[in-house]
Formats: sequence, structure tokens, C-alpha cells
Amino acid sequence: MIKRIAYKTIGIFFCTTRPQPDMKGIVILLLIAMFALPVANADQFSIKPTKQTYNYGDHLAFVITVSKITGKTAMLHITDTQGIKSSAIPIPIKNQTTTITAPSPFNIEVFKPGKYQLQIDYNGSTSTSSFQLVDDGRPVLPVGSVTVIPKWADGSITDKIFFKFLVDKKIIKIDQALTDNTIIPKWFKSNGVLWSAQKISDSEFIKGLQYLVDQKIVKP
Repeated sequence: MIKRIAYKTIGIFFCTTRPQPDMKGIVILLLIAMFALPVANADQFSIKPTKQTYNYGDHLAFVITVSKITGKTAMLHITDTQGIKSSAIPIPIKNQTTTITAPSPFNIEVFKPGKYQLQIDYNGSTSTSSFQLVDDGRPVLPVGSVTVIPKWADGSITDKIFFKFLVDKKIIKIDQALTDNTIIPKWFKSNGVLWSAQKISDSEFIKGLQYLVDQKIVKP
């Protein structure tokens, strides 16, 4: 009776014949809780491409999401289809969500079709994701277009130099030799501005210019 009263005074009421707790099980549960706590409180972050499949002429874009802004810089690596990892690309993290779009599109002269991996290192942790690059047969502007087209659009280089650049790369097809009198309508330069701003695709730009050539509006 004395034991019953003592237990009751501390808010626990059970008879002395009740089985004692399994101390081994309690210890295991405590250990699990101790190891799980850091994981639950760890900073969460991820990197995801805006789509799973890219075509030649597309611009790679991906989103980095972090739960905590530390002021540190994230480091991006891209691993190609042969398992070769790029050098580290620093990316400042100023917001919880950061969207990055590559300035140059995928080009068949540089990138092989296949699976690519994105790896981001931030605040002592690593996140990865992947995407596929495929060739769907669409025409693609050559390497260097990201520099040449804006200069042509603003008049820094002539129609002849620009046109020769595309003909030499076999992007635009002509049935006669180039001359010094190549003239592209000024209004078509707006397409160069739109392409530079990623408002129209490589395919749209090329098809538009090829149409002008086929219709004899642009004469080599």
C-alpha cells in the first residue's frame, strides 16, 4: 500500500507486478532520435533542370533551391556523356530560388547526344540531377553565332561577312558563288535581335533567312 501511495504522488500509478520497460529498446530509440535530428534540421537544397530532355538549339536552364541563404557561393559541375566533369562554375546564391539559363544553346559541334549530370555543391552538401540531350534533326546555328549575330544586327559587321559565316558553315544553302553585293533586308535584322534575346529558336532564324534566299530576296 505504501508503494501505491508513493507512485501516485509522482503521477504514475501502476502495480508493482507490471513488466518493467525494455531498456534496450529505449536506448535504441534514443540513438535513432539522436542521429535523425541533424538530418531533419539540415539545410535542404536541390538543383533541377527546367526540362528532362533538351534538343540542339535549346538553352540549358536549371533551378537551384535552398532553404537557407548563407552568403556562400555554390559550385556547379556538369558531367558529359563520357563521364568527363567540367571545372567548377561559381554561382552566387542570393535568393532561395535561383534560375540560371546558359547564354549559348546546345551545339552539335560541342555537345554529344546522351545523358548529362548536373552537380551543385553548397554549404558543405551536394545535390545532383540529370537531363538528356537529343538530336531531333532541327537546323542549328554554328558555334560563334552568339557573338556574330548581335554584331550583325547592330551593324558592327556587314551583311556579306555575316552571310559568308553561315554559308561557310553550311547553314544557309546557295546555288551560286558569293559576291561583294550581298544585301539582307534591314527589317530581317529584327530576327537577329529576337534570337539574341532567346525569343526565337535557331531553326526559326535559319528557316527565315533561307526563305529569303530561296525567294531571291537575298542575293549572294
